[in-house]
Amino acid sequence: MTGRNQKNQNNLNLFLNNYFNALLAGALILFLAVAYLVFIGPKFRATQTAIQANLEEQQRLLSDNQKKLANLKSLIELYKKINPADLQKFNSVLPDSYVPERLFGELEEIIGRGGWLVSNIRISRPEETAEIKNPGQLSLELSLGGVDYSGLKNFLRLMENNSRLFDITAVSFSSSGNSARIVLTTYYYKVAK
Repeated sequence: MTGRNQKNQNNLNLFLNNYFNALLAGALILFLAVAYLVFIGPKFRATQTAIQANLEEQQRLLSDNQKKLANLKSLIELYKKINPADLQKFNSVLPDSYVPERLFGELEEIIGRGGWLVSNIRISRPEETAEIKNPGQLSLELSLGGVDYSGLKNFLRLMENNSRLFDITAVSFSSSGNSARIVLTTYYYKVAK
């Protein structure tokens, strides 16, 4: 029996000596195939999917940006066609900066038309934030004397028809004192620094 075991072992050794490289290559191929199916393949497919999704997102962003660029180009063309006189009118509605003298002059002209008396003008700016907001705002509080109810209506109509943009935020009228207090908001274009 020992001879038979010895013979089987010799045959096994001869077989391994003859086919060791082929067996090693087969085991290596089997190991790599299992590794690919279990680890590398799913990761590869997940990476491919992520890359494809990213590519589609980038193409969507490119398309959106191309549409914005086309819109901006058409706006530039429209802007070039605007008459300079019309641009000047627009600048009077929304001046490019806050000039107190100009604002006082406009208010004096409006108030002078109606023959009212100004007892007080207070101008204040809302709290500035770090963020640049266009347009800037100014709050005006006017105290008028010598004004009756029809005069107040006329004043409000004049403010509405003025070329400068004014929002009337509060009105209080005292018929006994022939006085009115009007709170307005006006705007100007704030240039980024």
